[in-house]
Amino acid sequence: MKKLFFLSFSAYQAIFAFEYHFTGDIANYSKFGFNHSIIDETIGQYPTDSFSILYSDPSFDFNFSNHFSAGIGFAFGGIIYDSTKFDKDIKGKLLNPDGLAYKYMGYYSGHDGKEKATPMDTKDYYFSNFFIGYDNDFFSFKIGRFLFKNTDWLTGNQEGIETHLKTKHIDTWGVITHKKSSLGGKWLKDFKYINSSTMPTFAIGSKITYPKITFIPYIQTQPNLYLMTGFHSTYQDSFTLWEIPIYSQTDIFGFYVHYTPSAKKRISTYDDGNTPVFGPINTPTLDGYKGRLVGQGGESFLLKQIFRIPQKNLKHHFGFQIYKNFGNANEFIGGYGNPLGLDLNDSTIYDRGTANNAIFATDAFNNIVFYGLKYQKLNINVVNRYTISPRSNEESLSLNMDYILKQKTSFGINLTYFDDTTKKGYQIYQTYLNHNIREDRSYLSTYIKHSF
Repeated sequence: MKKLFFLSFSAYQAIFAFEYHFTGDIANYSKFGFNHSIIDETIGQYPTDSFSILYSDPSFDFNFSNHFSAGIGFAFGGIIYDSTKFDKDIKGKLLNPDGLAYKYMGYYSGHDGKEKATPMDTKDYYFSNFFIGYDNDFFSFKIGRFLFKNTDWLTGNQEGIETHLKTKHIDTWGVITHKKSSLGGKWLKDFKYINSSTMPTFAIGSKITYPKITFIPYIQTQPNLYLMTGFHSTYQDSFTLWEIPIYSQTDIFGFYVHYTPSAKKRISTYDDGNTPVFGPINTPTLDGYKGRLVGQGGESFLLKQIFRIPQKNLKHHFGFQIYKNFGNANEFIGGYGNPLGLDLNDSTIYDRGTANNAIFATDAFNNIVFYGLKYQKLNINVVNRYTISPRSNEESLSLNMDYILKQKTSFGINLTYFDDTTKKGYQIYQTYLNHNIREDRSYLSTYIKHSF
């Protein structure tokens, strides 16, 4: 009997033995807008918001000896400061005494996604991770809430399923996602339906890998809204210039998206599309403007080139990106993935969406150049972006620095000059523009983070 018990216990250990990791961050993010103008809804003049938030996201991850894994994580936090509570109009009236920073932290539209989110009904805590998975050399899957890492246009914390079938050179993958949350930096927003639709989003593709080339064709759809076909190719190489080794990586992205008949008739969330819609509304300064119909869909193209120069104590990188939209291609896609790696929400909370800039706007053209260096524990990056679109033109120049104070504590500061011209015939917050308006959206942001 003892021998049988010992054998059973040994088998149990072999099957269910595991190791676990407890990780997470405690972080503060703050933004200080330089434009403190009085609100004048008649001409579309609004300030740049300032706010500060504090949050933490502890999580446990388990790796079992039988290739299974599991994880559970919790995110919670709160708003420390919100300048929009004190913003006044030309008559001295407080327009948002409860504040608008809840759109970054705590935004909650109810479990079914049909309730109106307000600053009085926020949710500042939720399970950010909750998954089980399996992974071997040929097959893997995850189900639950976890971080998507293999899709260009579905990234971040998703609620869904991901699976892979792998051979030496080909990784065929598929994902289904139902909801997405926003977590990290200035965000803490609970999981909500993608594009406010209860219909899941599906994507399937193959990652074909050879020594210098990677090619990923894929199909992505939210069946009641759109069907997208796209690709992502990467070429990596190295060469020597003046006896200095330089490593090069070229990425090319492209997709075509077609919208369903019902999707074409929706009012754009981001004030994009081609056909303006007017009708009876309650806000006088909108002159009856309801927005624009989403329209036909379109195509997008991205070229990203980066060069890296690794040296003993000093590492450099530099390059450029060109991103072009043909039509309103990003209406249902750009808010849930971002292969550019730039902040898409650094305008003002008083503009469209949640501080959306014009990178993914209809017919937008973006020219981006960047340079960065790393010296020991110091990182410095400079990014210049120039964007033109029918709705707005933007120029942004950012200087970003971060430093590791101790082993797991880091501090960062970002100074951004941001010039924004929004054009006649579009909407800013509660105003329909009968003229072009130019605003300073420059800001300073900081973060301090301790990882454990």
